[in-house]
Amino acid sequence: MWNPSKSVKLSSICTKIAIVLVICAAFAMPNLIPTYVNYTGKDPEIIHSLLLTVYACVLPGMLSLICLGRLLSNIRREEVFVEKNVKLLRVLSWCSFVVSAILFISGFYYILFVIIAVCAAFLGLILRVIKNVFEQAIVIKRENDFTI
Repeated sequence: MWNPSKSVKLSSICTKIAIVLVICAAFAMPNLIPTYVNYTGKDPEIIHSLLLTVYACVLPGMLSLICLGRLLSNIRREEVFVEKNVKLLRVLSWCSFVVSAILFISGFYYILFVIIAVCAAFLGLILRVIKNVFEQAIVIKRENDFTI
């Protein structure tokens, strides 16, 4: 039977797989991007810009995955409504906004990035709302802990 514990474990496994895939992709990009550009018939001048965009997004992407792994680890230890999770959600949201800004700027040479930038900004906004909910839950939890 499927339960929350198994769901958190599966999410943790997927996060670790994503970290490995990002690392592998970072090493493969110098070969993958020229292949993509040649296959799609795009101007070869775009290769360096695409590489710059991808590598600029790797750092916030990896930081997001690490924070997500830590958040899942806290949830597995039944530490849900705690300050460190609020901090992790804050970092996750800022990483989404950073990626959104990078992709929005990159949209000047490749328009598809603008659409992805809007999606990343929306994800950042959702994460901010979840962070605010966690903050309020912590306040309520504290009040309940002091109530007899």
